[in-house]
Amino acid sequence: MIFDFLFKKTLKHKVIAADTRNKIVDDWRNVEMLLNQKSPSQLKQALIIADRSLDNALKDIVDGNSMGERLKNAQNMFSYDVYNEIWEAHKVRNSLVHESGYEPPYFVVIQSVESLKKGLQSLGINL
Repeated sequence: MIFDFLFKKTLKHKVIAADTRNKIVDDWRNVEMLLNQKSPSQLKQALIIADRSLDNALKDIVDGNSMGERLKNAQNMFSYDVYNEIWEAHKVRNSLVHESGYEPPYFVVIQSVESLKKGLQSLGINL
């Protein structure tokens, strides 16, 4: 309950816009479709979209020039465990996008997507 209080206090004047929420929900349908296909390229795309979805939500409620900065500024909006899981998922996404030949195991991609989903749900987005 303390978390709810802190969360509401933090978001007192900053709310995720309805159009952002709708876009995230639409994107999440695509994430689930890609996950069900289970091919490596679709799994990677699902992770990229999931990461982008959380970033889009954060853009509406915290300052920062990058996802990393926005995550740092949003730390108090997540439980300790969820925050750390989100960071790990974002690092996997970054490695996937920026490191040639990086091939994370299936379970790492699935776990990363699930962590990003928890982050979105912590911000009050129903997926």
